[in-house]
Amino acid sequence: MQNQRPTTPQISPPAQEQQTPEESREELRQAIQGSNDVLVTATTAFPIFPDTVTVDRAKLTVTKRTFLRSAEVMSIRIEDILNVTATIGPIFGMVKIVSRVLNTDKPYTVGLFWRAEAMRLKRITQGYVIALQREIDCSALPTEELARMLDQLGEDDHPSA
Repeated sequence: MQNQRPTTPQISPPAQEQQTPEESREELRQAIQGSNDVLVTATTAFPIFPDTVTVDRAKLTVTKRTFLRSAEVMSIRIEDILNVTATIGPIFGMVKIVSRVLNTDKPYTVGLFWRAEAMRLKRITQGYVIALQREIDCSALPTEELARMLDQLGEDDHPSA
């Protein structure tokens, strides 16, 4: 009896026309410009070592400050976010992020934000996730209008707490 190793199928790259360096530069310029368009940002309520969450057209970035001039900076592509929830109280709130690339057993938690900031951050991020899942092209919308529409899309249908 022969031992045969299973063969893995050969996957070839997709057939594409070769881009010129100028076309590549233009695509990168557009990607850079889009990533500078901030949709929402929130900073924790306590200013000694404030954490910040920023959502732009390409990613969600969490900056957790641990000491003077030191921080942990983590970015997640919007496409990789599975869910965003907000845990809110009468004054403060926290945001929990579940992603494909992070440990899905435990959500990534950031907070304490002011209550309204935590809710706005949750709504815009969740709205963006929904828009991308529905394959809606958001690139042509002006940044302020996009943020406003994503905020509405991410709203809960029931009265807020």
